[in-house]
Amino acid sequence: MAASLDGLISHAIAERIFPGCVVLATRDGSPLLHAAFGTTMYDDAGSRAVDPRDLFDLASLTKAVTATAALRLADAGELRLEVEAAHYLPGLGARGVTIRHLLTHSSGLDVRLSVLREDGPDGIRAAVYAAQPLHPPGTRVSYSNINTLLLGEIVAMVAGVALDVAIAELVLAPLGMSETRFCPPSELRARIPPTEWDESWRGGLVHGTVHDESAHALGGVAGHAGLFGSAADMERLLRLWLQGGAWAGRQLLREATVVDALRDHTAGLASATGRLVRSGLGWMLDRENFMGAAPPESFGHTGFTGPAIVGVPARGLALVVLSNRTYPRRTPPPYRHHSITAAILEALLDAP
Repeated sequence: MAASLDGLISHAIAERIFPGCVVLATRDGSPLLHAAFGTTMYDDAGSRAVDPRDLFDLASLTKAVTATAALRLADAGELRLEVEAAHYLPGLGARGVTIRHLLTHSSGLDVRLSVLREDGPDGIRAAVYAAQPLHPPGTRVSYSNINTLLLGEIVAMVAGVALDVAIAELVLAPLGMSETRFCPPSELRARIPPTEWDESWRGGLVHGTVHDESAHALGGVAGHAGLFGSAADMERLLRLWLQGGAWAGRQLLREATVVDALRDHTAGLASATGRLVRSGLGWMLDRENFMGAAPPESFGHTGFTGPAIVGVPARGLALVVLSNRTYPRRTPPPYRHHSITAAILEALLDAP
């Protein structure tokens, strides 16, 4: 398996799908693979070999962490999934949008946040809070950052602390995810692969600050993007979900909550592309583009900068693939790195 993966990933690097990556896989918590491949910036000045302990911009993997925090609050009786978001955020103009809609991207809200990057935190929030559903909530799936941005606002409101503190208290600290954080300090920069050259807006290399434009404009902390972390930490998040919400002798999530979150909540709903998609509460389910031929009920998430995580309950398998595929420049869809994640997963599923 190791040889076949080495060839697969070496070919991806040669094709400039990404300059390097870290792959970590476990089965029932036992290690199968934890390896680094390639470099941080190809052969550009300042590049180095990727290290298994490197910290990557997790991009939209932040969404899965925010969802986990929200569900912990729900388990504690502090957040109700069927209640309208406007109940928790009185300034929100949209009506009929529930917490469950936000978790499943079926709110009908669809605002391209990146175009608001010049408006600053107040302008972004003003536009988000004024947005109205483009179609009735619960009738279509439209994957959009606005859903988890709002979910993050609600998590912070209900927890009564800033979002970064809430995420740390509800998820990162209980799971021992000590290397995952928003706004990493400058001393950690050497462990963070750069994400992209952005001369037009940020005036140079995006390195150690969040790549997502709207999260950057919001100060680096948002429900939809902003976390940096290691493969080992993300495996802990997956394992929490694979273990029915139990961790180190504690039930961090009710088992019933895990079962509910990992079932399809969008059956029969078309996406913006017209395709039917399966979505759990904060999780993508059975997505062939990056999960390949994974067994049914597999769950995971991807991030724009290149990371992906997949849990396969039928095999007790957790897979983390972290890359900076946006270096030196982002590419348009279809995103070729998804097929690499799918191929890695299929190789693991075929291994004895």
